[in-house]
Amino acid sequence: MSADVPVLERHIVVVHFSVPDGEEDTALQKIGDYVASFLSQQPGFITSRLHRNKDGGGLLHYAEWDSEADFQAAGVLAREHPDLPALLAYEPSGVGYQVERIFG
Repeated sequence: MSADVPVLERHIVVVHFSVPDGEEDTALQKIGDYVASFLSQQPGFITSRLHRNKDGGGLLHYAEWDSEADFQAAGVLAREHPDLPALLAYEPSGVGYQVERIFG
């Protein structure tokens, strides 16, 4: 887990989770535990943030990786993770990004 990769070369992944009203706390716990115990331990993981939609109905996970290859390698391992079925219940929808400009 390094921050040695220049910011403009990092791979950013944003995942939206659809969460039924009233289940946000449970989803935050499940997703947060998964990130803390598994995802953040993978090679190339730099940092991430888990956000709650203030209007309800969803969570957003933002993660930074050294490279897309590191993220893909973690994804292969994630397919066998025992928590995956519970997380899939929240219909995750993810998109990868490359940093183009930095402000501030």
